[in-house]
Amino acid sequence: MAVLAYYPHGAALHVGVGTLEAYTTAVFPLTSPEQLFPWLEAAGISPDDVDFIVTSGTLPGSQPSGIYLFNPEAAAAHQGVEFCALLAERLSSPVYLIDPASRADCHPQALVTGTPALGRTCSADHFLFKFLARQEAAKRGLPQSEGRFIAAHLDEVHQLGAVVGTKVVDCLTSLEEGPFALRQSGGLPFDGVLELCSQHQGREEVLDALNQNGGLHGYLGLERLEDLFDLQGEQADLVRQALVYQIAKEIGALAAVLEGKVDAVILSGELMRLPSFQAELAQRVGFIAPISVYPGNQGVAALMAGAKRILDQEPIILS
Repeated sequence: MAVLAYYPHGAALHVGVGTLEAYTTAVFPLTSPEQLFPWLEAAGISPDDVDFIVTSGTLPGSQPSGIYLFNPEAAAAHQGVEFCALLAERLSSPVYLIDPASRADCHPQALVTGTPALGRTCSADHFLFKFLARQEAAKRGLPQSEGRFIAAHLDEVHQLGAVVGTKVVDCLTSLEEGPFALRQSGGLPFDGVLELCSQHQGREEVLDALNQNGGLHGYLGLERLEDLFDLQGEQADLVRQALVYQIAKEIGALAAVLEGKVDAVILSGELMRLPSFQAELAQRVGFIAPISVYPGNQGVAALMAGAKRILDQEPIILS
């Protein structure tokens, strides 16, 4: 038996294949699923070996969270999993969505903005937050239904959420708001965004400026998070400090969402492999609650944990 985990994140595709106890991982550019087939063959995995595929996404409307059997005909309804229709066909394997993002989890207040013309989606990789919350609750001996956590997955795209039990009651990502990331600009001054729009010819140009040429790449020309502390000079120091500052500010805001009742602040993602960054962030947010660190991108591990829930016969929702 083999399970294939498929996690698109930023400009990268994180994958894992194997059994729940032992699996191989890899990272590819997010281009085409075709690049996976030579890798699977090199890992000794044939199409017949893959029992099922696990990924995640975003549910339309306010459907309940859980584990969904993916319907290729409804692929457009699940953002971020467009390639899975091809994978399902090529591998003749069913696809399951693990805890896709659902507005049904969020506080109603979290969906309100300052104008009825716009709403918040409360969209992020909910499956990551829920995985980290389950891990942390088990570590602390808490019932899963009682844990209150702030989870910050700080990677190529930053994602932060407040989790009560296994519900993501509020969240944000650097693609829309909050702290800037490797290439995303995060939250920006309103007037400045309007001015930027007037300087470009179309929507795609503006999005490219904000989400491909912003953040650490825009300020410092950084291509990889692991090189963050290799850069020297006053500008590099300022941008690093500003990144810690912005992340800490959003963690503080999520503490207010949880009314200050927080069992732990969970820090994960590639930035947590950098001891200096970890220490500076912990210094700013350590007063909120105990800090737990899960270094590295947790996407594949979270999806494999979801695969175990499928094998443990957790109820499946038809997509």
